[in-house]
Amino acid sequence: MYVCLCHGLTERDVRGAIDQGCRSVASVYRHLADKPQCGKCVGDVRCMIRAACNGSHAVPLGAVAQAEA
Repeated sequence: MYVCLCHGLTERDVRGAIDQGCRSVASVYRHLADKPQCGKCVGDVRCMIRAACNGSHAVPLGAVAQAEA
């Protein structure tokens, strides 16, 4: 599933960066040689990082939007 439509980054891309030790949104984007463009993906990337730090990769994309609703 796509996480960042602006750059075509997938959930697999972001998880790979996190698995390589990225622990912030900025470090994920540096690892992927990009930077956020519109910013809509930042919340989902942040949730994915938090889940990985807590030992779980089971965070559905769009979790930020659902939590805000």
